Amino acid sequence: MKIILFITAFLSIHFYATAQFSQNEEKQIVVGAVDSLFSEILNEQRELWVHLPEKIEDGKKYPVIYVLDAPDHFYAVTGILKLLERWNLPKSIVVGIPNTDRNRDFTPTNVPFQRGHKSETSGGAPNFIKFIENELKPYVKSKYPTDTMSTVIGHSTGGLFVLYAYMHHPEVFDNYLAIDPSLWWDKEKLVNQSKEIFNRSTRQNKSLYVAVANSTGIDTTKVRRLKSEPTEMLRANLHFHDILVKNKGQLDFTWDYQGDEDHGSVVLPGMYNGLRSLFLWYPFPERWRFNTPKAYSAKQLTEPFYVHFEELSKRFKREVKPEWQFINDVGFFILTSHKLPKKAQAYLEMNLKYYPDESRSYVAMGDYYTKQKKKDEAIEYFEKAIKIDGNKEAQTKLNVLKEGK
Repeated sequence: MKIILFITAFLSIHFYATAQFSQNEEKQIVVGAVDSLFSEILNEQRELWVHLPEKIEDGKKYPVIYVLDAPDHFYAVTGILKLLERWNLPKSIVVGIPNTDRNRDFTPTNVPFQRGHKSETSGGAPNFIKFIENELKPYVKSKYPTDTMSTVIGHSTGGLFVLYAYMHHPEVFDNYLAIDPSLWWDKEKLVNQSKEIFNRSTRQNKSLYVAVANSTGIDTTKVRRLKSEPTEMLRANLHFHDILVKNKGQLDFTWDYQGDEDHGSVVLPGMYNGLRSLFLWYPFPERWRFNTPKAYSAKQLTEPFYVHFEELSKRFKREVKPEWQFINDVGFFILTSHKLPKKAQAYLEMNLKYYPDESRSYVAMGDYYTKQKKKDEAIEYFEKAIKIDGNKEAQTKLNVLKEGK
């Protein structure tokens, strides 16, 4: 298996043996690995660039971000994740897809000659989306710890493909990120199709972000009146914007016009803003209320957790819980540093709710009552911990309490 290095060189390594974005024994920083599969649909071997989160946790699943034009965009996406994951973006698997015939795979219709160039193979987007849905995604799921949530990112003609998928195959991805898409293709055929598509169907539970640049330097009002080839991309994108706005009641979309950027420079801000926009529901600012617990009631400190993680569970289509250790640490921090036992208890009871089958939740409550000098309650919780799995720590603490009677 070949390895892509952020710095240089070649290293043979198992995916789960070494954390990516970390140094291995040869002092190399590993960003991802090259994988591949043979596509029966496309009748060719397709290469993949795969980045896994650091410190893969046993049994945990991760959302997948599929990145078109991998050699150009893979490093940027993994870099953004490195910067923002955990608090602003969920830890994710990144699957970059290099090209074999970009014009073929990303264009939805066949136009043999376009903008002075031959494009006989164009029009393969229907096959390419079948490859992703029926071969690539099942392959990635079988080999890597993937969640059900998936995102696709594409720029230019790749952005055209993203919008084709969003309109014609919305079931394939959950989030669609298109950067300065080439909607001018085939006389704006996809734009024109969108009018009917949005009239007869909604995109429930699907999120769309579109970043648009202005490579012409011409005011958007004036661009709409022009017919020149250099302005056709911006014109097509503005026409699509009008259709999105007309259907805003049934679509979840963000339109990000970046008039100071051109077609090339818009990529990085588009990726950054796009990922932040598509995962706007992920950050949890109320988490940090514990730093000033006197300003809030116990309910105000803990209820946002129940609301937020219920929303995350709906988004990820599985149960998502706060980290046990984080909640436990906060509870005892409020107890020992702020001397607010009732508010501390509310956090520890949260772990009892989310982790009722784990003995450590009951050991923590036993410790809480021990610090409160409530021996009977402490004994009760240590006994519950022992009953679950024979917790030795609980048994030791229980013995100490009983011997002190």
